[in-house]
Amino acid sequence: MGYSYYPITGIKDGWGLNGQVPVRRDFNEWTASGDPKDRVQLVLYLLALKRLQAVSPDDRDSYFQIAGIHGFPYIPWDEPATTQGEIGRKGYCVHANNLFPPWHRPYMLLYEQRLYEIMVNEIIPKYPTHKDEFLEAARTWRLPFWDWAKNPKVPGLVRLPQITIRVGSDPDITIDNPLYQFRMPNNKKMGVYGVGQIVDFDGGPSIDYGACYATSRCPAKGEREASSKTWVDGVVHDDEVDNYMSEHSAVTDESYGSAAELIYRLLTYPMDYPHFATLARDETATSAGASTSKVTNDINMEFIHNNIHYWVGGNGGHMSQIPVATFDPTFWLHHCNIDRLFAIWQTLNPDKWFETDTQRFFDQKIVGSGTLITNKTPLRPFHKDTKGTVWTPDDARDWFKLGYTYPELRSGKETPTQLLEMVNETYGISRKEVLEMAKSATNLPKGMEISDGDGAKTYDYALSIKYSKFALGGRPFNMEVFLRPENETENSFRTEDFVTNVFNFSQAPENNGQEVCSNCKDGQASNVQVTAYIPVTSYLIKMFKQQQLNSLEPLIVEKVLARMYWRIVDIGGNPIPEEKWKDTMNLNIAVSQTQMSYSKDPTQLPKYPDPQVIPTLGISSIGSQTPVGVVGNNITVGQISKLDAAVPAGGSIVFKSPSMNSDIPSRETGTGIALLYWDPTSQADARDTENYDILLSVVIKNKRRVVQCNHKLARQGYDLTVEFEPRPWFGDCPELRVDIEQDQFVISVDGRRVQSYNRSIKQRVTHVHYYTTPSRAQPVMAREIMATIYQSSPA
Repeated sequence: MGYSYYPITGIKDGWGLNGQVPVRRDFNEWTASGDPKDRVQLVLYLLALKRLQAVSPDDRDSYFQIAGIHGFPYIPWDEPATTQGEIGRKGYCVHANNLFPPWHRPYMLLYEQRLYEIMVNEIIPKYPTHKDEFLEAARTWRLPFWDWAKNPKVPGLVRLPQITIRVGSDPDITIDNPLYQFRMPNNKKMGVYGVGQIVDFDGGPSIDYGACYATSRCPAKGEREASSKTWVDGVVHDDEVDNYMSEHSAVTDESYGSAAELIYRLLTYPMDYPHFATLARDETATSAGASTSKVTNDINMEFIHNNIHYWVGGNGGHMSQIPVATFDPTFWLHHCNIDRLFAIWQTLNPDKWFETDTQRFFDQKIVGSGTLITNKTPLRPFHKDTKGTVWTPDDARDWFKLGYTYPELRSGKETPTQLLEMVNETYGISRKEVLEMAKSATNLPKGMEISDGDGAKTYDYALSIKYSKFALGGRPFNMEVFLRPENETENSFRTEDFVTNVFNFSQAPENNGQEVCSNCKDGQASNVQVTAYIPVTSYLIKMFKQQQLNSLEPLIVEKVLARMYWRIVDIGGNPIPEEKWKDTMNLNIAVSQTQMSYSKDPTQLPKYPDPQVIPTLGISSIGSQTPVGVVGNNITVGQISKLDAAVPAGGSIVFKSPSMNSDIPSRETGTGIALLYWDPTSQADARDTENYDILLSVVIKNKRRVVQCNHKLARQGYDLTVEFEPRPWFGDCPELRVDIEQDQFVISVDGRRVQSYNRSIKQRVTHVHYYTTPSRAQPVMAREIMATIYQSSPA
């Protein structure tokens, strides 16, 4: 008899006569229900989960092996033809690519189906006098979800080590709570079945997950030692999880965390499927997944999901590490909510999907998807039938066909307008704050106003953070952002100054020299960039309410946000010195502003113009780009230099000088760098700058400490001059960088973004002119400077 694959079909029972499917319930609402049927479902769920966790880890259909699909112990699952040698130390993990949402859908379905099978085949037969009642309850049961955006605390039932239940007419019994933590069957350590150590950053102490009998949440530093009894037995600090969640809470009377506002933006900002699905971004402006046109494209479901993993797992808890996250029972409640948000977004955007996407460095090579990811890429190791037909993204697209739905999507015929009302009322934290404040017209901060008697308008601010996912060798890390109090100059990293964080949910591609994640290894080699988008308007409103800010207008807020600073900490919560990540992190932090208009009508979307980056705030890096040429090695003042390779939109040019004359002269002079375009068909004199299009001219005025920008077409006059003051002024060995975006030039001085300038002439940069005014004046930079070209794609 041949091998029989596990058929992931979804639960086929409980469907209504007209095709209605049972609802996956909100965990908090469901567990608090007094409905007798709900109480029976809850007892069956707890008993089934307890039984599943007790199945031997040697069994394919055990909790241990199903959890192990995601990472440790790196063995084939339901693939009899795949040898351990072929798998090696690779995992099935799918993160940072377009398959992230659809891959996890059959994964959740598998877990849900196994629990249902145990209910029907193992639990209910023990209670024959209640068989019909229990079967009726089981057939309409579906996996619950934890809406951590609406309820940012560990659910009450999850935090109990033991619980008392009643099964039918039997007396009450007290059992170990299977939701509290997963404990290995027969008291065998996880290492017996292949779970191992995960090396900390910079060769620091490893975290030995193989030493554990049970899972942990938010362990303290001393509780992560392999010799610690608390680590071996598993330690759960759910109050600390609550603290992590509340540190990021919005300033309202609602008990919602900042995740609510992130979800609000995710579901109301227009975006295509790749930008919704994954935090990975291409490096080129022309590729399908590029995120160069709008700051709002930096928000995505995956980075929100990552932060929840960190807030629940803490520094070293199982949920914070990809290879072991699935062993914590909260993983399934969390990811069921991710699937719910995916379904809501699909309903709001029914025509958005993907057919073909490039490899983007993160396709799972172990699943044999080749150089392309498509809507028919096999989602291994999940099978649809006993013959081994593999799931594809298209198979996972319609959740109704899989036998379940969510409370907001009961009929499957909900309109975007109906859903928007729920989204606005449940997750629109900034909207609620602004509309509430607008009721008191006498106490509005400047920059916030009542609009048309039907709502309110406010300036809105957000951080866009980009970095290299594998900057620390693929190991997870946390970026923390703080705001220094006014009149302070030292960065103290105090809890009360904390603004937000971004968690890099990753794993090293190798452990002890062995490859453990093929897509991670490819991503590290390709220097994959990831993004996060974090609204900070609620934080500013909090400052206004605490009388630390009197206006939301850009000039005032810009001065406040200029006090932001940040650090990188490892999975143990230890700060990592900047010199150890500066050259590999490729960190880019931008602050954007727009004006958000909110209607009192909850069925209306917020309205806003495209956010604009505030050029004086944030930091940027070009480390992720590839140098393709050095302009004449040295550029000499008074000469026009042809670039080795023309620089298109998406590229950058960095000018470096070994010296800078910062003395204030008695009379004004100018030191200029002009980016030029030469028409190859032109017969004019190439030695005369009048015959070039001057795409951007940057002139340093050392007496007044200003920089002037301008542009002009060949043989025509200059446009109006734009002038700005870089603060602080150029350093002793200055670096002037120009990023060439689609519609603007972004100018940075010594790593600080200082100004943007309209890119009116859409040509590539072919030449550079380094000059002084008057022509015999001495340049403030060295007479010879170096220019390095960076391109997003070969010219």
